[in-house]
Amino acid sequence: MSALRRRRPRYSDLPGGDARGVFGAGDTLGCLNLLTEERLAAAARLVRDGRVFSLNGELGAWPDPSPAGRSVRPRHRHHVVELVPGIVRDDHLDGFQLQGGTQWDGFLHIIDPATGASYNGAGAASPGVAAWAARGIAGRAVLLDVARWAAGQGRPIDWRSRTEIGPEALVACAASQGVAVEEGTILLIRVGWQEGYAALSPQERVAHSPEDPAERLPVPGLAPSPAMAALLWDWGVAAVACDNPSVEVTPYAAGLAESLHTLLLARLGMPMGELWLLDELAAFCHETGRYEMLLTSAPLNLRHGVGTPANALALM
Repeated sequence: MSALRRRRPRYSDLPGGDARGVFGAGDTLGCLNLLTEERLAAAARLVRDGRVFSLNGELGAWPDPSPAGRSVRPRHRHHVVELVPGIVRDDHLDGFQLQGGTQWDGFLHIIDPATGASYNGAGAASPGVAAWAARGIAGRAVLLDVARWAAGQGRPIDWRSRTEIGPEALVACAASQGVAVEEGTILLIRVGWQEGYAALSPQERVAHSPEDPAERLPVPGLAPSPAMAALLWDWGVAAVACDNPSVEVTPYAAGLAESLHTLLLARLGMPMGELWLLDELAAFCHETGRYEMLLTSAPLNLRHGVGTPANALALM
């Protein structure tokens, strides 16, 4: 048992489910601390077929428009500038939304109503996602294909429904795939949202995106509960990412204060990834029967950044 593991209490021993101080008084990495050098070296040995899966949607086009509301994340404008006419070009983006597609929600994304601060007591002076970028995110990842597992159980998930996926479903899915979620695992969860949304026509996508951001569309996802937070923390999950827009189920039943965003980001320091493209990876995992891989992610090195594109690759 590592020294880090001995220092890390169980969720039931965290006062109010808050991991403040567990990784140090000034810590800005949270559960990413679990991605140790030894674990990364072991994860590199999972690359056997030389396959690389990009888990990132196209900038400004995935999804377009945003399911959170047409006015929430306007499409960026791409400008190409000729520095030397006909020879040298540069380009830049206007209106680039850092959380407008395949992304990580950073710790500054949520302020805990109970403490008035973000993870580990951080305020606006925190480096935000820049701390993640300086370190980089790399380690063993496990895909839980909950959508395929649920369909096999005769309970397919409707991607337009508010279907809660509880801790027991994650445990059963992992068991059925024969994979263990160990300490230091980056957990990928496929609920089938990507497949459903991708099948819509452009007109259907516009109709599916509400004009009013307050109108949260039904989305299947993880159950927002201390029991879910406890499972992920006690498993030792370093970060969790899903193919849906919110990781957790929406609309929120009890408000943001009781959401997984508060429980995971603000209290446990566990990064949450949204809108990750997992379908192609899931098909390969199903074909090979292997659900663990090396995963890399390069957050933007943006000081005080609240969120960042994931820039994620799965290697198998």
